[in-house]
Amino acid sequence: MKFFWLTIYNVFFYPLFFLLAIFLSPFNSKIRLGFFGRCKSLNKLREFDRTHSFSDIYWFHVSSFGEFQQIESIIANIKNVNSNAGILVSFFSPSGYNNVNNKNIDCKIYISFDFLWSAFRSLNIIKPKKMIFASYDVWPNIILAARYLGIKTMLISARVHDSSLKLKRPIKSVYKSIYSMIDEIFTVNNRDLENIKLIIPNKKIDAMGNPRFDIALEKESNVNIKFDMDYKLENKIFLFASLWPQDDSILFPEIFDLLNHNNSKIVLVPHELSDKSINYYQKQATRNSLSSIVVEGYVNLSDLKERVVIVNAVGILYKLYWQAYISYIGGGFSRDGIHNIMEPAVASNPIIFGPNYSNGNFFEAEELLSTSSAFTINSSSHLMEVLNNFNDINIYNSASKSSRNVMEENRGSTDKLLSRILR
Repeated sequence: MKFFWLTIYNVFFYPLFFLLAIFLSPFNSKIRLGFFGRCKSLNKLREFDRTHSFSDIYWFHVSSFGEFQQIESIIANIKNVNSNAGILVSFFSPSGYNNVNNKNIDCKIYISFDFLWSAFRSLNIIKPKKMIFASYDVWPNIILAARYLGIKTMLISARVHDSSLKLKRPIKSVYKSIYSMIDEIFTVNNRDLENIKLIIPNKKIDAMGNPRFDIALEKESNVNIKFDMDYKLENKIFLFASLWPQDDSILFPEIFDLLNHNNSKIVLVPHELSDKSINYYQKQATRNSLSSIVVEGYVNLSDLKERVVIVNAVGILYKLYWQAYISYIGGGFSRDGIHNIMEPAVASNPIIFGPNYSNGNFFEAEELLSTSSAFTINSSSHLMEVLNNFNDINIYNSASKSSRNVMEENRGSTDKLLSRILR
């Protein structure tokens, strides 16, 4: 069946995918950026090969920014262990390629087109010691070319949910063909392991955890302002982060009822920073006779007199969680799903989000929901009900402690994976 599916992929599926990308690129900026970025990948690889002096190259492939977080701690530790190791990271999506600027990356490219000839040429130029795929974005011809060239391949942080299409025919047969060509597969947890075993039962697979937990925990060392539990309870700062328009329709104006406490504040952080979003939040505050301020960087929220704080800055959200009483994470009412919920969990925040969490944050969401440190809501009234429940100090303390405990219990995946990658 492997030969059959590879033939179908090369004769029909990928050529159709390629033609659709050409057709849609004039109308979609992300497709256009990715397509023309891939056109430059071979030249970038040749230039890197001519100029580098590394003894070994480790090639990591991720789909986008979220998946890069699966490897961020790993590549940092490779550099710590062997400063003469080169790190090449390829991306599928512009959201990763354009937004990841990491000092440990020695070469950054878009993944090459997955035609057999371009896959062979790409790998043959670099001849990496290992090719490591993160989570799910695997490309059959690149894996096939790696096998032919004697390059070891790994899939780390693999996930297969109970309802995944990968478990249904004929998709199951397709992935059996792909996974059988990968030398080593490591899942996030035992449930993912058992599901992948349903696809490819005879392959040795290990559960190694999720390196994203390690990254989230390591960021704590960069936080200068931390409020203790007593302060959080006395000065309730409600943080609403990574907000989409769909979240806005759930939040406003109901959340302003939370400001009946003299010292409480509401902090609003849009998913995409824009004048439109900032103006919208300012108008919401004005309509409800509330003072507001727009901050452009990291601040001590307790120093601000305004009741509504609007954040117009990137890269500081994980620090602000340490000042928050409770965090609402946006995206759960959108098609794309919720944003990063690990960072507020590290800061011991009880967490609330919408019903769509079946994306890249599914595992963490399930873990936090199962310990009653996170709560999913489906309406404005449901949101206010959950928030009001936290007035019970026992419920709040339990959720807060459980949030951090989930993160601590999942620490250590980076070291486990590193030992397998470097051996």
